[in-house]
This record gives sequence, C-alpha cells and structure tokens, in this order.
Amino acid sequence: MPKLSWVGCDDVEAAAKIVGPRIKSLRQARGLTIRRLAERVGVSKNTLLRLEQGFPVAEPTLVRLCNALQTIPPNLMVSDENWNLPYRVHRGASGSWRVAFRKESAPRRIRDFEPIEPEAERIRLGNLGFVSGFLHNLDSGIRNGKLQSAVVELYGNQERAGFRHSGEEMVYCLQGRLKFTISSHQLILEPGDSVTFWSRYRHRYESDLDSVSSIEPTRMLMVWIEDEEEALSIKRDEECEIGYAQEGV
Repeated sequence: MPKLSWVGCDDVEAAAKIVGPRIKSLRQARGLTIRRLAERVGVSKNTLLRLEQGFPVAEPTLVRLCNALQTIPPNLMVSDENWNLPYRVHRGASGSWRVAFRKESAPRRIRDFEPIEPEAERIRLGNLGFVSGFLHNLDSGIRNGKLQSAVVELYGNQERAGFRHSGEEMVYCLQGRLKFTISSHQLILEPGDSVTFWSRYRHRYESDLDSVSSIEPTRMLMVWIEDEEEALSIKRDEECEIGYAQEGV
C-alpha cells in the first residue's frame, strides 16, 4: 500500500479519505475536469477518480497532483475546522525545511524534498556544496485559494539553468545578498529589497558568494500565484524561452 509520508501521516487509508475530497474540491474550483487534470499530471482517469473517492495513491502521484493544483500536501491535511476557515495561520514551529536544490555531488542519501530540520545541518550541507537551497513551505493555502508562499535558504551557485512556470511571483530578500537572474537580466537584492516578475521568463536564485560569508545562508521570502491556462501552454513547450525582445521590452 502506498505511503503518504509526504503529509506526515502513517495511516494511509485515513489520510486518503481526507485528501481525496479536498483534491476534488480544488480541481472543481480551478475549473478542471478529471480527464484534464489526469493528463496534466500523467496519471489515468481511474487513478485520479479513486483518489477523489478516498483511496490511496503513491506519494509521487500525490505530489504531482498538488503541484498541478497549486498547493502542497500539508495544506490538504488540516482539520475540517481549519479547512473551512476564511484564513490560514502558519506558526513558526510548524512545517519543515526540505532539500530544494540538490547538487550532483551530494551523496545518494540526500534526496530532493528530504526534511533537514536542524539549522546547523543545513548550513553544513550547504557549505560542503551538497545542497544549494532548502525550502520551507508556509501554510498559506486557504480553501480553494491560489496563493502560495515559502521561505528559501540559499548556499552558493545553482547548477540548474533556472525555473519557468506560469503566473506571477514576488521575491523579498530577508538575509544576505541574493543574486537574481531573469532572462538576460541579473539583479543583486539586499535585505529589504524585492522583485516582482512574470514567472514565464526563466529565472534563478543564488547566494551572492562575492559579497557574503559562506557560513550563513541567504534567505528570501517567495510568494507566487500560477495561471491555469498559461501552465498548459508552458508544459507543452517547457524549453521555449520567451525573450524580452519579442515583447519590445
């Protein structure tokens, strides 16, 4: 039986009975049919239908569904009382830091999305060059809402070419110096600085190693909203770079 360890619940059957109807609620709120969501995630209609009816699915499938519905698994596991509230509170002690940007040099035991809670251990892995970023998702998912947010710790340079997705995004530098690249433009953000941008342009975040001691990470707050129709277009051609020149910028 698949284990929904991502949502921190060992009782798979009980978790599925909670998650399933909420997946259905989010799907309907976003105007998606079962077929359309299944195609986007790469699963069969029957798999999605069974989940919505309260049957378990494998953890990777749950994560892909949450990504497509612009949420994270913990947002689906709150109590019924909190699920129906018109607001959501994130307490500092809740949630966990997870590996976001694993480097090729990292040992196999360090996996993407693995929880790494002690700050000293995150600093150690970052300074060893095994991980260039950790992510702490904030519980900002009000029922059927689209806003998502997270705090990110950055160490050193990124190995990845960057990210490209739908919607718009805002990044606010909390600590250190943040090197932000979007298309052919590069910015340096210091604490208190922020940048807002269309997420369809390829972008990346790095710690500015030339200006900051590698002992402490660069931290940023990231807030974003995705767009359903644009997400479909980007998925069809993920490698297509949209240059500023095409729009006369």
